[in-house]
Amino acid sequence: MEVPFKNLLNRLVKLKETASSVQSKTFIKPDKKFLIILGIIFVVSAIALVCYWFLIEKPYYNEVLSNKDELIKELKFTRDKLKKIHENAVASYEEKITNEYISKSVYDEKVRDYDQKLNNYISKDEHEKQLKELEQRLTEGSMSKETFEQKVATLEQNISILQDKNLSQKTMLEEFTKFIMAEKESLESLITLERKKALIPSLILPETLNKTLNPEALKKLVVIKDKLEHIEEMNIALKPDTYFEMGLISYYSKQNEEAIEQWENTVSLSKNNLKAYICLGIVYNEEDMYDNAVKVLKHALEINPKYATLHITLARIYEQNSMLDDAIYEYSKVLEINPETIEVHNTLGTLYEKSGRKEEAKKSFAQYEKLKKGNK
Repeated sequence: MEVPFKNLLNRLVKLKETASSVQSKTFIKPDKKFLIILGIIFVVSAIALVCYWFLIEKPYYNEVLSNKDELIKELKFTRDKLKKIHENAVASYEEKITNEYISKSVYDEKVRDYDQKLNNYISKDEHEKQLKELEQRLTEGSMSKETFEQKVATLEQNISILQDKNLSQKTMLEEFTKFIMAEKESLESLITLERKKALIPSLILPETLNKTLNPEALKKLVVIKDKLEHIEEMNIALKPDTYFEMGLISYYSKQNEEAIEQWENTVSLSKNNLKAYICLGIVYNEEDMYDNAVKVLKHALEINPKYATLHITLARIYEQNSMLDDAIYEYSKVLEINPETIEVHNTLGTLYEKSGRKEEAKKSFAQYEKLKKGNK
């Protein structure tokens, strides 16, 4: 049986020799056995680390992952708890501010109010000083009874003179007013008379316009209108019909803005003056105020829906603005009121053709020809 470690002494000697030989070698070229030992140590350390990870760290890591939701809940609970504490603290401070303090602006406002009130007062010393000054002025400015009576008499005399002058001026004013009123009535009658003499009709429809108006007659009418305007500037109201007449003169003088203003005065003073509504509608349309024209004519139709001229005027405005269906409707209303209006049948036929309603156009033209033959 071989005895273990029998060559131990020999091996120790060899190990000593190896060590001495290793010391004699350089650091860059180590002995092969030494490298093996280092490799073994590295491998053992790596195995130990792997075992440590799989046996100790990984179970702990898995436990942490499995408890993740619970940890998150605990963190949320802690967060909500801290938030609630913060909100309670804030609410407590706000309640304290509300109950125990007042806003500085309220205090400043009170101070301003008291400062303003103090400005309306004076000190007692100042009050006494002013009283003494008033007493001194009263003493210095006092007058005898005779002087006072003399001044009163003088004032009464002056008042009497002023009253006499005022009475005289009042009489003159009344006479002047009577004269102006008489002049106004005369001019209001004259403007209607001269307008009719000048052959200016009361409507400005295309078929009724006086296209050969005498310039001298128009000039005379303008003079009368100017005089009436001067009277109006004295705050003397004119009759609604007078405003209507002035509107006609302004229109023939190519002053459409003035005509509109005067006809607007007419309808504001006389709600049922349908001729004024018609004139307003026509001039509104001429001045590219289409909406105003339609509005004023529709209002007039509410007053008298049976007035055919209103329907004709509105229909023509619709036609000029390419509102063919609306124009057809209004022309149809004219025929309901007066079926024998010849030209309306012809106009309706033309509008039906433009709208592509050929059968209705034929009927309208046929009725037009029938009425035309019957009037020959």
